[in-house]
Amino acid sequence: MQSTVLIRARLAPAATVLPAFAATLFLSAGLMFLVEPMVARMVLPRLGGSPAVWSTCLLFFQGVLLLGYAYAHALTRLLPRFAQILVHTAIVLPLAALVLPLDFSIGAPPAGASPAPWLLMQLALLVGPPAFAISATAPLLQSWFAALDHDDAGNPYFLYAGSNAGSLLALLAYPMLVEPALPLDRQATLWSYAFGALALGIVLCAASTAIRGRKDENTLPRETAPPGSLRERLIWTALAFVPSSLLLGVTAYITKDIASVPLFWVVPLALYLLTFILTFARRPWLPHAAMARLLPHSIILLALFQASIIELPPLLLLTLHLGCFFVVCMVCHGELALRRPPPARLTEFYFFLSLGGVLGGAFNALLAPLIFANIWEYPLALVAACLVKPATIDDSRPGHTWGDFVLPLALLGLLLPGYLSYPTVLNELGAVAAKALICLCLVVSGMALLAFFPRRWRFALGVSVCIVAPLVAISGNIVSERSFFGVYHVRLVDNGQTRSLFNGSTIHGAESLLPGEERLPLTYYSPEGPFGRFFAALDSKSVRRVGVVGLGIGTLACYAKSGQDWTFYEIDPLVERIARDDRFFHFLARCGNEPRVVIGDARLNVSDAPDGTYDVLVLDAFSSDSIPMHLITREAFALYLRKLAPGGRLLFHISSRTVDLRPVLAALAGDAGVPARLLYDQPPSGNFNFHRFPAVVVAVAGHGGDLDSLTPADGWTGLPAVDSSWLWTDQRSDILRVMRFKFGL
Repeated sequence: MQSTVLIRARLAPAATVLPAFAATLFLSAGLMFLVEPMVARMVLPRLGGSPAVWSTCLLFFQGVLLLGYAYAHALTRLLPRFAQILVHTAIVLPLAALVLPLDFSIGAPPAGASPAPWLLMQLALLVGPPAFAISATAPLLQSWFAALDHDDAGNPYFLYAGSNAGSLLALLAYPMLVEPALPLDRQATLWSYAFGALALGIVLCAASTAIRGRKDENTLPRETAPPGSLRERLIWTALAFVPSSLLLGVTAYITKDIASVPLFWVVPLALYLLTFILTFARRPWLPHAAMARLLPHSIILLALFQASIIELPPLLLLTLHLGCFFVVCMVCHGELALRRPPPARLTEFYFFLSLGGVLGGAFNALLAPLIFANIWEYPLALVAACLVKPATIDDSRPGHTWGDFVLPLALLGLLLPGYLSYPTVLNELGAVAAKALICLCLVVSGMALLAFFPRRWRFALGVSVCIVAPLVAISGNIVSERSFFGVYHVRLVDNGQTRSLFNGSTIHGAESLLPGEERLPLTYYSPEGPFGRFFAALDSKSVRRVGVVGLGIGTLACYAKSGQDWTFYEIDPLVERIARDDRFFHFLARCGNEPRVVIGDARLNVSDAPDGTYDVLVLDAFSSDSIPMHLITREAFALYLRKLAPGGRLLFHISSRTVDLRPVLAALAGDAGVPARLLYDQPPSGNFNFHRFPAVVVAVAGHGGDLDSLTPADGWTGLPAVDSSWLWTDQRSDILRVMRFKFGL
């Protein structure tokens, strides 16, 4: 009877050990994936809403994860278990708590320089310590769990799947629940409390390890586990590198060229985390062998559609790209799960997994923008995915190496003439003949890739030929350049009659090449559209100073009258350089009385102007689908009103395919007590061309002013009545509420 009581006493606390470790790991991963978007949201007001902000933040947190894993590995290798517990709970956690709550009320990056180094430094100073402590939690707790006298201690890797479930839940919860409901300062405060709860959970797990751990550490498998080889570590690194690089590559590609939708980066990252959950689970839900067989076919299908040139429905393209990305991640992470070492080398395994992730992120976020004018890192990651696929019998056969290089070159020799002749065939024989030529190229490519895929290098080089050949032969770009803020293409459009500037799929202005139209505003800015009607309704004699947020190619300068002083605010120095390049665009040289361009974040630079400076202030930063939300908050709106001269007016350009900002502006105008009017211009049916695009603008009068000159006869109407829940502030916004879930481009 006494022995039974003792056994129950020992088993009862043991039943709570696994839930305690699992809950703490779940919370740590959730906190990391809550702080990432929260911090990115905090720094956006200084960086103009660029998608590169997210890539740089992701790279930073990958780097912190690597440092945390390195610290955990060193701690478990060099110190006994009790010393590990003491260092982490008594030194690292308290030091990390010193920077809480998080506060990003900091300055702006230096104008004209790349913001990436500045952003990385600020992140390191302001969020680095707690992020470092959290990142070390997963390997440390799994290592401590492996030291317990517990039935599952021999395979602690299933806890990694559980922690990734916490990451996935937090990733989805932030844009859907946290951001709409809580202001940023409240988010930071609650996150700090949650960090305290995590610290308590870590202390409890550490206490369980100290009490219930194996007393004789020599009985751990550390002493008997064989040392790892360099080849094994390189394989771990490569298998982590490819999905990490592909994650950023596919995110940049689809948000720029397919569906430039706010928050769309959540979808690839959610799939990335999901593959970790599926592959590291105790019983994987999807067979690894089936995923490995599916890998070459998904890559072939994507490569062929990429090479088709023919415009495809965006939803189909999204399905292909994300489907291929999911399969590649499943294979790479599945291989990592199969190759995981004994628990004694757990922290080493996680270190090299993190190293591969950091290298993949650094390649995309730091190196690729410097060496590529386009998003070439994405196809390169697809080619790398071909090289990390599981080996086949054909890969080990000797005497076939020559074919791995000669046959892809032969395929290039067959495809390149076909793609190069496509424009000629299109112009001389018509669209049917041109499509037939492309179909022939695709058939040849598909047959070749099916024959190539049993051998890694042959398949990888064949895929690169099929993707690169049409891009090089028929790019349609006069020039392509890249900066931290975007990838810009100058193209001839409208049957060669117009030269335009694109950032991904968004048009930032166009200039006519026809005689007599050299100074004609086109696209959204046409004289018949909202901008033309707005400036025509103004008394030009009363307008002395005009400010414009967003340069594009300088089209609005064509509305400048003699004696007026115009200032453009532009965040990207590359945009000004392209707009002033007389090989492409001439509006700034021909129009606007030599307008001034101020480089840097517009909100910060506009605040430097004296109050009452501008008779007209145009906000033209919202026509892209990457919305700089800090430019349309209550605080920003109040700033703009202060900068207006008596009788001055604001004009917001809010044309967008995926975001409807009308209720936000209605709430801002109502909150400020100023009149506002809306003009939606739809060109006559069948008249859609680059001369006149559909456009939406909102005009706002300054305090004490009116909009009487903007009449219903010219199409001006009132804004819809909305309640205060639509009001955006620096602390709170809800991008999901204003999104239009469409894929029609």
